[in-house]
Amino acid sequence: MTSVVVELAPTAGPGAGSGGRRVLKSILRSTLTFAVVTALLVALWVGFLNLFDVSPYVGKRPTEVWRWVFDAEQGPARRAELFAATRQSLGEALTGFVAGIALALVMAVAFTLSKPFERAVLPIALALRSVPIVAMIPLLAYVFGRGAMGSLVIISIIVFFPALVLVSNGLRSVRPESLELLETYGANRITQLVKVRLPSALPSLLASAKVCAPLAILGAILNGWLSTGKGLGNLMVESTITAKYVQLWAAVVIVTVLSVLFAAVVSALEQAVYARYAPDRVP
Repeated sequence: MTSVVVELAPTAGPGAGSGGRRVLKSILRSTLTFAVVTALLVALWVGFLNLFDVSPYVGKRPTEVWRWVFDAEQGPARRAELFAATRQSLGEALTGFVAGIALALVMAVAFTLSKPFERAVLPIALALRSVPIVAMIPLLAYVFGRGAMGSLVIISIIVFFPALVLVSNGLRSVRPESLELLETYGANRITQLVKVRLPSALPSLLASAKVCAPLAILGAILNGWLSTGKGLGNLMVESTITAKYVQLWAAVVIVTVLSVLFAAVVSALEQAVYARYAPDRVP
């Protein structure tokens, strides 16, 4: 027994190190991407103001926003207000994102296991998807309240529909030969789902997470604007009404950074999963 362990240990070591290097490489790549995207957005920001000759009263430049946020006297109070609004919106976005992805996965699995259920529910889902979410938010807030439950429902619905389409397609994109082989051995639908369909749908699930991450941030902004009266969405509305345009631009910067950072984190997670379960897919 001891000799077996000694023989296997060196073999496992290089593989684990290689996987760790792939994960580190993916994290570094995501960090570099985030830095490049941030620089590009700042350049577009300045270019937009110059190209369209936006009034300095409304259009604030990055240096003005920076000085406003880090002002020696009023900066701490301003940062505290921005931080409180960011924490509110980010918490709502994270919970809604997880709930929406999980619900989409459960529903896609149910569609795969039961065609009658899919034929009964899918038209309803498509009909709901055709209604603009901005028009649905006041109704959802009235039904579920303007607290945590209402926020969870609103944001998860925004995330749910695109995730459902991608995950459903992933569960169906299975080679027929694989299913036929399992059927030959008498495997039922649950076994086929666990052994073949779910592993095949992993890329689609990760892609849906990457697509839906910025949507969750957008949902949190809309929720604060049209429902709860809290978070970055409400702060942006109040800034517009009171003509606090520097504060408005600061909130826009935070929303943009959160969206890019959220997508970068999901992308890094995607690369880490591929490094663990599908090393050949990691560039």
